[in-house]
Amino acid sequence: MSAEVVDVITVGCGPVGAITANYLGLQGLRTLIIDRDLTMISIPRAFSCDDEAQRNFQSAGLNGELAVTLWPCKKMDYVDGAQRVLSTIAFGELDFGLSHPAVAFFHQPQMEEALRKGLARFPHVELRMGHELVSFTQDADFVTAQVKDRRTGRVREVRARYLLGCDGARSSVRSLMGVEMKGTSYEEPWIAISVITPTSEPEYTYYVCDPKRPGFVTRGPYNELRLDLLLQETERTELMERKEVVDKLLAPYFDPTKVKIQRASAFTFQAKVAERWRDGRVLLLGDAAHVMPPFAGQGLCSGIRDAINLTWKLALATRGAAGDALLETYELERRPHAEGTIKATIAMGRVFLARNRLIAALRNALLKLLSRIPRTRRFVRNYEFRQKPELLRGLISGGQRRKGEVAEGSYFPQPRVGLPGGETARLDDLAGHGFAVFTLASAQEATQQAAEALARELGGVWLRVLPAERAEEARSGDVVDLGGKLSAWFAQYQADAAVVRPDHFVFGVSSGAALEKLREELCRFIHLPTAPSTQEAPARALLPSSA
Repeated sequence: MSAEVVDVITVGCGPVGAITANYLGLQGLRTLIIDRDLTMISIPRAFSCDDEAQRNFQSAGLNGELAVTLWPCKKMDYVDGAQRVLSTIAFGELDFGLSHPAVAFFHQPQMEEALRKGLARFPHVELRMGHELVSFTQDADFVTAQVKDRRTGRVREVRARYLLGCDGARSSVRSLMGVEMKGTSYEEPWIAISVITPTSEPEYTYYVCDPKRPGFVTRGPYNELRLDLLLQETERTELMERKEVVDKLLAPYFDPTKVKIQRASAFTFQAKVAERWRDGRVLLLGDAAHVMPPFAGQGLCSGIRDAINLTWKLALATRGAAGDALLETYELERRPHAEGTIKATIAMGRVFLARNRLIAALRNALLKLLSRIPRTRRFVRNYEFRQKPELLRGLISGGQRRKGEVAEGSYFPQPRVGLPGGETARLDDLAGHGFAVFTLASAQEATQQAAEALARELGGVWLRVLPAERAEEARSGDVVDLGGKLSAWFAQYQADAAVVRPDHFVFGVSSGAALEKLREELCRFIHLPTAPSTQEAPARALLPSSA
């Protein structure tokens, strides 16, 4: 029997594998996703995401019936052991320009269900549960994988242009690549507790700064209450999972007699990164590439960043519109951010999860003091210490991010914009799944023509940005800058045109006749003008709003 042939094999259908397959489906790639489990998980594990991850859900088309049910976090209080508030981050008051809440919580089984329903949109994407990767070989053009049906024992050969390891911290793909993880294993035991309460009240999110029992407690969707608590060194993990012990841990936050326990599981965590993320046509994503502490809720978010960074590059490479140079930018771009997130999370844990009573007392006193000083209070309340999404090097104009306020490698905003006829939409719903070239309506006609031509060559869209006072002039392909955020962005970087990548990062900006220089730089990675379209709509067509 001849081997089955697809564009991409994705190993693992957890959240990262599933959203990766959704992105590949949107790019039109024939995708086989395999998972060794026979059913999807039914217990909550990951539970938080930032506004960037929510924007990436949106990019996967997970709207309407496919939407992930989210519980926006209004505020997070840093509290002591008596639940006295030391300081507060006012998430509900913050707007980072992405048209999504700064932080939100989800129920992982529901999220995975939405992701898998999303796969059903694509006749060219197939999910096979109960199948595992046995081995693979590769040549210049294909990866040849041996895939075993665990129910029958039958092994079939599948050939693919690329094979992706999305199979978690114990990745079989990484093991077959012969790649090790480098970093630190932390032996401090934690317990994750998830319970269902009769109602969604009371609503709170606590970062517990108590040296006796530090941790994190929050509300979530579906009347869920989640607790991640650090255990004492003398507490045996197998005993801590017993109901009577779980009830004691829960009691300070909710009446344990009125809840239904979904999960109580002890765990330890690691802070490690794979030595390399790529071996020819085989690449690692998510926990297979990097595992991190849970303190900042960035584990899943980082895996989703991997997926949206890589999949459009694979699509261009599969179609012959790009080569090895573009694929090399995946790890080049994502590794520094993953490593930086791990370092920041560990530092955060050392401060807020301190077990030493003296250090904890000093920290709590400092938090109270900072909350009384207007500038430092704003610093904490407005979450000004959060790590901004940016690319330090890779597929950006100039190859690396320069110092200072530069647009290249920054994250393009997503305001709500106006359409011809008066309707509104989120910007990404108009920009599609490929490159987008934006120009201000005030740009010279030569710049507008060059932008339209470049968008067409890239298989993307050209969008002209009109100020609100010129809304009546809007025609097909125009967006009205209702709140002035796009105009302010262009003014900040003294530009009238911007080339934005499919993952929302800015490749480069230009002013006047300098757009041709950006095109020349793109040609080093993408074969222009022959790059085939990644979407059926012509460059000036407006996509229907999913708002």
